[in-house]
Amino acid sequence: MWRDVNSINIDHDVNVVNMARKVSAPRRDSYHHGDLKRALTSAALSLVAEKGPKGFTLTEAARRAGVSAAAPYRHFADKAELLATVAEQGFGDLHAALVAAAGAASDPKARVVELGRAYVRWAVAHPDHYRVMFGSEISKADHPALAVAADRAFGDLLDAIAGIADGAEPRAIAAPLWALVHGVASLAIGGELSAVGIEQDPEAMIAGVVDRVLG
Repeated sequence: MWRDVNSINIDHDVNVVNMARKVSAPRRDSYHHGDLKRALTSAALSLVAEKGPKGFTLTEAARRAGVSAAAPYRHFADKAELLATVAEQGFGDLHAALVAAAGAASDPKARVVELGRAYVRWAVAHPDHYRVMFGSEISKADHPALAVAADRAFGDLLDAIAGIADGAEPRAIAAPLWALVHGVASLAIGGELSAVGIEQDPEAMIAGVVDRVLG
């Protein structure tokens, strides 16, 4: 039986459209080298926000990034290595924020206060990065690049304290000060400060913390 000419034309048009879609549709793993890595770290951060650092798998990160389950292994041996990269990026961003804060301070003690405020401000603005950076899922001993990035950020505080140490060992002062500032940041992120009725701005608490440590 002869088919209607219009029907044949419609079939032809549909086939052309389908072929065009197949040609234009990007491959799931068509990211450039650096783009794939960034896509996976972004996917990991979004999953951390939803489920926490322990709550997802490398396969889920791949799915969130829109790539195959095998694609992450081009950059990461396992999920811990992906999280280590996320943490390393976080420490790099934190370091940049601390350097900017230190440069804006008017005197050595003010520099320490501004570093503490910048630390808390950055942590509150980047809670998912912060949780990965200080979580138990990754060990700095297993990831040398992460250890270097973390030491660089801590070094910003050491450098500032060296200016007011007055002969004391800077690390002996920096350790308790960092612990207190880190505690304020962690409590602020987790909502524990407001939960116990402390409504003071976390950044505003830092000057008092510094005074207690430095005397």
